[in-house]
Formats: sequence, structure tokens, C-alpha cells
Amino acid sequence: MVQNVQTNSNIFSSFPDYSSLNQSYSAVAASSVESIKTPVVSIDKVELEASQKKKKRRKILFGSTLASTILTAGLASLLIAKGVHGSAFKNKLNQYKAQLAQDLHEAGQVKAKDIPTKVAYHTKKGAKKALDIMQASSNITTFKDWGSDQLLRTNKVTRTFADKCTSFFKRIVDGTLGKKYNKVEGRIKDLTSLLKQYDIKTLRALDQAQTVQIKGKTLTLGQCLDMLEKQTTRLDDAFGNNFSIGARKLRDKKRTRMLADLPQKIKERFFGTKTSLFNLENYKTYATEDIAKPAQEELRREILRAKKEVTNNIPSITEQVKSSLSSFSGIIRPNDSATRTSVQALKTQLEVFRTCSGANEAQLRNEISAQIAATVDDIITGLAKNQSYDATEQKLMRGFLDEIKEGVLSTSGDSKGALEEILTILNGLKAQNLISADTCKNYGKMAKQITKGMKDATELEMGEYFLKQAELKVGSAPNDVISVLFPVGVGAAAIAKGDNKDEKISATLTTVIPLVGTFATFVYGTVKMLSGAKNLIFSGVSGLALSALGNYADKLYKKYKDSGSITNVVKEEYDKLWTGLEPQIKQFEEPETKKGKSK
Repeated sequence: MVQNVQTNSNIFSSFPDYSSLNQSYSAVAASSVESIKTPVVSIDKVELEASQKKKKRRKILFGSTLASTILTAGLASLLIAKGVHGSAFKNKLNQYKAQLAQDLHEAGQVKAKDIPTKVAYHTKKGAKKALDIMQASSNITTFKDWGSDQLLRTNKVTRTFADKCTSFFKRIVDGTLGKKYNKVEGRIKDLTSLLKQYDIKTLRALDQAQTVQIKGKTLTLGQCLDMLEKQTTRLDDAFGNNFSIGARKLRDKKRTRMLADLPQKIKERFFGTKTSLFNLENYKTYATEDIAKPAQEELRREILRAKKEVTNNIPSITEQVKSSLSSFSGIIRPNDSATRTSVQALKTQLEVFRTCSGANEAQLRNEISAQIAATVDDIITGLAKNQSYDATEQKLMRGFLDEIKEGVLSTSGDSKGALEEILTILNGLKAQNLISADTCKNYGKMAKQITKGMKDATELEMGEYFLKQAELKVGSAPNDVISVLFPVGVGAAAIAKGDNKDEKISATLTTVIPLVGTFATFVYGTVKMLSGAKNLIFSGVSGLALSALGNYADKLYKKYKDSGSITNVVKEEYDKLWTGLEPQIKQFEEPETKKGKSK
């Protein structure tokens, strides 16, 4: 049995052959390693792309934040540099400041011991100091404009730059005022043409001997129409002689002569002596406006007298008188209690003057006008004896008082404006049923538009327009241009930081254009004589719109770079727009469909 058993020299021959298994295992292992390696490479690539995108996003976010910061800071600094002068806000501040000064003076006369009174006193004192600082901030403009103008005039090239900037800005300012007056001129021509070519012509065909009651007098229709033609011609002439483009150019030449020495006077105010620059009194008012004030008041009175020929009704007279009294009150010193007491009496009388009505309105107004004139004369007499006001202040105050007196006395007799005389005659004709109520009402609407237009135009010329001319004379125009060039420099720096052409284009669209556009809008609004708050809102909204537009343009540019086809980009945007509008369009179509089915 033993001998028949065959032996094998390889004792492992009875075990399975693992060589093929080992090869299979090696292949699987290699495959597994490859499968493990592939995701690792993929993860690294994704992380790298994510990192780059994050870095790019941070860069864009930083650029956007930087642009927003520069924009906000720049607009704020420009607004501060312009100060609080030349606006209704400034006038309110002046009135409040004058009242605070009076309250502090009166409180200082009494030695109060109770805590509430002391707290009120120190609160008002602090408020007045804050207002002084706000008003003094306007002189940043004076120093900036005057100083830079002196530097720019040191050589021919920069002097030419300054002159061209001033000339360009002056054309814009003149154009803004011109549009106001041109609108009024058009409305006056409409009214006078309608009267001459239609109503007067029609009424001439009627019996000219029939009687008409006009202003308590009995006139024939022929006499009434002669008066109407005379006042219509007077209206045309009054506007043409005083507010046409030719008349405004003559007034502008006079204004230029009056402001010729303004830069020299500013120099004398702040650098006339060794101590002038440190004299706090020189900073309590806006120097440019303060020094030009006498010239402004002279032209103001000239414009108001001319305006009275065109329109001179009770509401406008009352408003003008109140404005003159407010300006007068702003000059009164806190310790001049006698003048302040008289001003309070004058305010009471003016309120009676404003509210006169009823059958005896004319008589009542004449009586109160005489009382106001007497009060004004008493104030003038008192001021002549008061030594606390210098010659310039005395002249200004006397001018305001003369305006008040002249204004209230202009309501008696035949001193109405041509426009009011026309309306009076038309109302008399309506009472006799010679013209219809609708016709008279239409002329009344046209007259209101003319009156409002004259008010807006003359107030602009007497106020913001004059101040802008003074600022241009000091040298504001080149500074405003430089203010626009500042964001250009910031934008150039932003573009320079771009790594490639695409990033530079992106920076231009998202940062540079909104920055430059917003600053340019702010400066343009300043030249167009918008108030500080309105101009800031106007510029801010413009900045937001330009920023949104720039971001959208940047998005389209990136899509174009990816696709390489403008047609594809336009088609994609159109499809998106249509997809968004389709549901809204269907809402309007559905009711019609339902109606069709119901039928």
C-alpha cells in the first residue's frame, strides 16, 4: 500500500495556485489606487477654483465697498465744503440763531438761581455755538475758492484753464435763469395775444357807448377797452424793458462791475492785518455772501421795483414785506431791545394788513398801511440815534425798512401791477355779461401762472443766482472741475490694480463710471443752483442708478467673453425678460379667454 503512493517533490502542490489570484489582486489594487487618486486631484482643482473665485469676489466686494465709501465721503465733503449758505435752510438757521442770541441776552440780564433756567440757558448757549460753527463752515468755500484762484492766476496756462471753467459755468447759470424768464415771457405773450386778437377785437364790434362799472367808476365800453389795451401794452413793455434777455444782460454788466473788487475785499478781510486771520468775528458769516450783500440788496430793490410793474398783488406784497422784515431782524443786535420791541409791533400790524377783507377792505388796508409806515418811521428815527451799528449796517437796515414802507403803501390808488389791472377790467366786463365767466376764469389761471413764474424767477435772480455769480468771481468754477477730476484719479488707480484687461474693464464699469458720474452730477447740481439737500439726493440717486447700470453692463460683458457672440447674449437677455413678463401678460389674457369659453 505504501509503495503504490506517489509522492510530489513540491509539498505546496496540493494548495491552490495563488499566482493568478495575486495578479488579479494587483490589478484590482492598482485600479483602486487610480480611483482614489482621481478624486484627490479633482478635489484640489475644485478647491483651487473656489479659492480663486473667493479671492475675485473679495476683490470685487472690496472695490465696490471702496467705491461706495469714496462716493459717500466725497459727497459729504463736497456738501460740507459748500457750507449752509444760499438756501432756505440757511435762512432758517439765521432766524433761529437771531432768536437764540436774543434769548441769551435777555436771560443774561437776570441772574437765575433755579436749575431748570440754568440748564435752558446753557443748552441755548451750546446750540448757538453749534450754529456759529455750521455757519463758519461756509468759509471753507471762501478759502478754497480764493486761494486756488490766486494760485491758478500765477501763470498763463492755469489762468486760461480757470477762465474757461468760469465762462463755461457762467453759461450754465445764465441758462438756468434764462429758462425761468423765458417761460414767463411765453405765458405773457399768450395772454396778451389772446386779449388783443380775440376778446378786445370782438368787444370792439359791440355798442361802445354802453356803460361798465370799473373800480367804482362808470365808464363806457369804449373807454374800458382803451384801458384794457393800455394795460396790455404796459404788461408787454414792463416785462420787455426789465426782464427780457437784453435787460438781463444790462443788469449782468452792472452786477459784474459791482463784484469786480470782491476777491480783493476777501483778502483784506482775512489777511488785511496780522490778527485778521485769527479774528473769530470774520468767520461768523459766509464771507463771500457777506461782503457782496450791499450790492445784492441794491440789485434786489431794482428787481422788485421792476416786478411791481408786471404784477403787484396783496399776497406777493405781503411775502416780500415779510422777507424784508426777516432780513432786517437778522441784523438787529441782541442788546437792542427797543428796536426788537418795535419789530414785534410791526409784525402784528403786518398780520392785520395780510388778513384785511370784506366790503371795507380797501379802507381798512389804507388805515393799517398808514400805521405800518408810522412804525417804520419811528424805527428809522431810533436807528439814527443808535451808535451800535456802523454805516454799512445802517444803510442795509434803512434799505429793508424802506422796502417795507414802500410795499404796504403800494396797495393804494392806481399802483397795481399791469396784470392785476387787466384782471380788474375783465371782472368788470364779466359783471356786465360782456365776457363769459369761463373766459374770465381762464385769464385768471393764466395770470396765476405768470405771477408764480415771476416770483420764482425774480427770487432766483435776487438770491441763488447772485450768490453763484459772486462765487464764480472768487474762483469756484475751477475748484468744482477739480472736484470731478478727483474720482477720475481714484478710478484710474482702481483700473491700474486690475490683473488683466477683463478686470480693468470690470473696474471701469462698476467703479469708475459711477464715481465720476455721481461727482459730476453733484457739481452740475451746484451750478444749476440746487439747494444742498436736493443736490445730495439728486446726486445719490444718480450714483445708485449708474452703479446698477455699470454692474449690469459688467455682467453682459462677462457673458459675451464666455460665449464670444453678442447675438447669443442679447437673445439670452431677451428670453429672460420675456420669461419674466409672460406671466403678467397671461393675467390680462385669461379673462378674455374665459369670456370666449362662456359664450
